[in-house]
Amino acid sequence: MMMMMMMIVIIIIIIIIIINQTLQTKYYATKILNTETDSKCRLCQKFDETIDHILSACPVLAKEQCIIRHDRMCAQLHFNICRDTGVQLGKKNTGMNMCQNQ
Repeated sequence: MMMMMMMIVIIIIIIIIIINQTLQTKYYATKILNTETDSKCRLCQKFDETIDHILSACPVLAKEQCIIRHDRMCAQLHFNICRDTGVQLGKKNTGMNMCQNQ
């Protein structure tokens, strides 16, 4: 029970950090801390490096990491649905194998 409470507290803290945009991004350093740094994203150099940009809008991450994360989630969902409905999968089509092959 104590572990569950700690996880909930950690999740709440992460949500607060995201909502307040207080993660140490370049945008935060430039606009909030008033440092003399460029606020552009380290990866794409096109947009301000905000939390929203990193999580969902950076074209560099979208090409690679977001697609990999998406494919892994889909593979795991496919595996779980097949397991729950009794569909037999071949050795190379198990959800975990598909996730690890990425």
